[in-house]
Amino acid sequence: MTKHWLTIDRFYKGAPQLRAHFEKQFDQERVAHASRFVWDFWHVPEQYTLLRTPAYHYFPKALYESWHRQVVNWGREVLGCHDISPPWLSNYIEGCEQHIHADHPHGPWAFVFSLTPWQQRRFSGGETFILRPEAMQNWAHKGEFGLTERNQLIKEIAPKFNRLVVFDPRLPHGVNRVRGEMDPKWGRLVMHGWFVQPRPFFRGPLSSDEVADRLGGALQAISKDLVKTELEGYASARLEIRPSGVVSSVRWLTNTLVGAKGGAPHRVLRQMARVLEALRFSKRKTPSSITVPFRIGL
Repeated sequence: MTKHWLTIDRFYKGAPQLRAHFEKQFDQERVAHASRFVWDFWHVPEQYTLLRTPAYHYFPKALYESWHRQVVNWGREVLGCHDISPPWLSNYIEGCEQHIHADHPHGPWAFVFSLTPWQQRRFSGGETFILRPEAMQNWAHKGEFGLTERNQLIKEIAPKFNRLVVFDPRLPHGVNRVRGEMDPKWGRLVMHGWFVQPRPFFRGPLSSDEVADRLGGALQAISKDLVKTELEGYASARLEIRPSGVVSSVRWLTNTLVGAKGGAPHRVLRQMARVLEALRFSKRKTPSSITVPFRIGL
C-alpha cells in the first residue's frame, strides 16, 4: 500500500528531559542569558513565519546526541537512510505559520518531532497539513474521485508531545497558523529536518563486502525492470536472512511510489520482492537483516 506519511507516538523516552531543559530557560522572566537570545525570527512574506535555532546547539550535548542517535537508528532500520540533516528547533507563537510548499529534493523523507505539550495547549492551529495524493489524482481525472472539501483534500496531523511525523516532502505541505499564544514557553515546539543518505543498512554477522556484492547484482536486475515503468518515489524493504543464507522474508516498510495513472504499483513491488527473495548469502551462526532503500524515477 502506498503511504506518504507515518506517525510514531511515544517515540523517544528522553522527550520529557528535552522539554524540561527548554522550559528551564524561561524560569526567570526578567533575567537575560544566552539561551534567551539564540532565536532567529525567520520571516519570508507570505511563506514562513516562525522562531528557529539549530537544535544541536540549543540542548546540552549528551541530551541532544541521545535523541539524534534514536532518530538516525530509526531511519536506518525503517527507511534505509543513514543520517539526518542538521535539525532545526522551531517555536510557533501568535501569527507563526508555514504556507504551503514542497521540500524536494532536500531528502527522501521529512520529519517533525514534537516537544509541544499538545493536551495543555492554549492556542489554536499548529497542525502539520499535507495535500493528499488523491487530491492531485482527482484534478488529473476531472474530479471523478469526488473530493470537494478541505478534510478530503488535506491531511492534518497534530504535533502531539513525543510524536515523530515522517512524510513524503514532495507533497505540498505546511503548518496551520498559530493563534492565541504569545509566550514562547507555551508555543508549538518541534524539531524538524530530513532523512538523507539512502543506502542499504544491515544487522548481523554478514560482511559489508558480501552484502554489497549480493545486493549489487539484484539491484542491477531490478533497475532494468524499473526503466520500463513510469513510477516515481521511494520505497524500503526489510530482508530477513536465516543462518543458512536463505532469505526467509521480504517486507515492504515504506512506499511512496506513484505511477502516471496514479495507481499503487503493487505489481512492480511484487516483482522486486521476488528478485530479493532469490538472493542467497553465505552460512552464518546467527540470522541477519538488511534494509534496502529504493529511489525510483527521481
